[in-house]
Amino acid sequence: MRIALIVLLLAYGCAQPQQPTADLTDGWATAQPEAEGLDPDALAEAVEFIDQGEHDDFRSLVVARNGKLVADHYFNGYSPDGLTDMRSAGKSITAALVGIAIADGSIPSVDAPVLPLLADHAPVAHDTPEKQAITMRHLITMTSGLDADADDATSPGYEDRMWETDDWVRFVLDLPMARAPGTAWTYASANSFLAGAVVEEVRGESLAAFAEKRLFGPLGITAYDWQSTPMGRTVGQGNLSLRARDMAKIGQLYLDGGRWNGQQVLPEAWVAASITAYHSVPWTNYDGYGYSWYTHTLTVGERAFDYFFASGNGGNKIYVFPQEELVVITQSAAYNTRYGQQRSLDVLKRVLAAVTE
Repeated sequence: MRIALIVLLLAYGCAQPQQPTADLTDGWATAQPEAEGLDPDALAEAVEFIDQGEHDDFRSLVVARNGKLVADHYFNGYSPDGLTDMRSAGKSITAALVGIAIADGSIPSVDAPVLPLLADHAPVAHDTPEKQAITMRHLITMTSGLDADADDATSPGYEDRMWETDDWVRFVLDLPMARAPGTAWTYASANSFLAGAVVEEVRGESLAAFAEKRLFGPLGITAYDWQSTPMGRTVGQGNLSLRARDMAKIGQLYLDGGRWNGQQVLPEAWVAASITAYHSVPWTNYDGYGYSWYTHTLTVGERAFDYFFASGNGGNKIYVFPQEELVVITQSAAYNTRYGQQRSLDVLKRVLAAVTE
């Protein structure tokens, strides 16, 4: 039912775990789990939990510890080279590209007002001092004040309405304001899409093309698919498909302060700011929100684990644990289900139970 690139010691099994096989050109060092302080029996229980699940849409589990790939499993006919749409976890990638654009001077700062950066789209509807005050920071922290709410299908900026239009930039810029910028956290894809559109505008290229040169290229990410709008804009709020191993590279990049294999890809200060919780999130198993990254503390047994993560529909996650030097990736096609997110959390708990040091 699954393809396993790594064979760990299964529950009740007797074979010793094998070192991960890897394409050495993709940049990952590899190690056996026990060499990096992970109990292979406990990891096997996580694999068994996925295998025995009632649903057949879990795809990948990848674990890296101390900068080394230690577990790499694929399920339900999926393979290491398979691309999975990680949905809103792509928002964290868009925020990273905003950081790169700021670092190279294309965007003046995280507090730069948005509308002057999109001056070619003036005038805008509902033009108020509050709308003029929206900054890049507001977009990537979900505090723009635009009347868009993913939890309210009646809001003017509800994402489904954006998908029904051709010009998404015009759609977002013309939204009314619900409140002053910076006064409340309200999750809405319109914010992340517009942040990505700003990067496209100032760079004169698609967000995907910019990512290829400045993020994917340095990380050795050669296979991806990023959906576009009817007018050719990259869908910056999500719909980026990556391999599980490459999602893990994003997590390792943030764990290592923006470095990958010795190269500074993201500014260290940007990474630190990104994983700082500026606003509380009113959802179960989510605590805070930074620059499009969530924070949370999870208790497993008697241990509390502090982590930050990128989160997408269906249970697609990039979990990063700084104190444990741990990155955990779950990929799942359980889109728009009730169980997808909880299942990934249940898998994560089993992986954390394997941490021995």
